[in-house]
Amino acid sequence: MSNSNQCSTCQKPAGIIHCAGCDSYFCTKDFRGHREILYTEMEELVEECNKLQENVNKATKGNDLRNPLLKEINAWEKITIEKVQQTAEQARQRANQLMNSKSTIITTEFIGLSDELAGLKETENYVEHDLTRLKQKIDQFNIDLTQLSQAPRIELNSEESKKIKWDCIIYVQEKSERAQTSKSLPQEQLLCGGRACVRCGKCSDGHYDSNMNRYRHRDGSICNPFGTACDRYRLRTHDSVSASVYTP
Repeated sequence: MSNSNQCSTCQKPAGIIHCAGCDSYFCTKDFRGHREILYTEMEELVEECNKLQENVNKATKGNDLRNPLLKEINAWEKITIEKVQQTAEQARQRANQLMNSKSTIITTEFIGLSDELAGLKETENYVEHDLTRLKQKIDQFNIDLTQLSQAPRIELNSEESKKIKWDCIIYVQEKSERAQTSKSLPQEQLLCGGRACVRCGKCSDGHYDSNMNRYRHRDGSICNPFGTACDRYRLRTHDSVSASVYTP
């Protein structure tokens, strides 16, 4: 066969079909096999995509009311509403107390005035001075009743509540990777059997150098909580050792 390319599979000079994907030539038989391989790979990708879809559904399904974070937010909302309602009820009780206190005083004093008038009238034991005093009391009662019928001389002070920054009281944020790494340092076991320093990750077995004003590890290194990073070696379960850098 003249002017034929070599088949990339059987190596025979029968490559009459060109694949634009791999830029290779195939004979008719091997090209069908080549396409079958591509078809199989496509089926595997589809299967992986279906599995991925299941994982996506499971991951996104947790973003509902059963999510622990959302439950925590709902609990905070309930507690906050209850506290606001309690505060409002206390304010209502105080308002009623202030508004009713004046009327209670007027009622009590009026009963005393009525009893006094009835007693003086019955005994006729009164003089001009008593009449003047009683008239002044009646006039004062009229003034008090007029003031009582008007708007109460109390007001609501809610200035402190206006200063509340609601968007700062509660908010959601991602956990800091640095905080998580720093927190996990004391739990890491080193090759020497000691525990990692919370600041630099080296073995915490050492002493404080008062001259350097730093913590000196038993390997001679200095722990500087504000300076350069220190290498930390972790003990792996497969007995292999790798180095990582922690920057405080």
